[in-house]
Amino acid sequence: MRTVLMAFLFCLTSSIANAQEITELRKPVQCGDAQWVMNHFTSEYGEKPIWVGKDANSNSYVTLLINRETKSWTLLQYDGKLACVLSVGRSSSGSDI
Repeated sequence: MRTVLMAFLFCLTSSIANAQEITELRKPVQCGDAQWVMNHFTSEYGEKPIWVGKDANSNSYVTLLINRETKSWTLLQYDGKLACVLSVGRSSSGSDI
């Protein structure tokens, strides 16, 4: 009985480990002139940049814009000329937001 239980646990653990593989997704992304995009989210939605990071794989930056009152947010990736909207939302939480 113990051997059967150990075998079952081994199979279960192996299945869980295999289920954690990384999957690449491709989704449409909207891009535009970097200055225009930044100005649009700042003026239209009242969002301000609260975090900027340099992308490890390219010569670009990622910025998180947030409106602290409405809790709307936008995640942008941009270089000197082009900015792309990676994601947007209308709800956020956190002590520094």
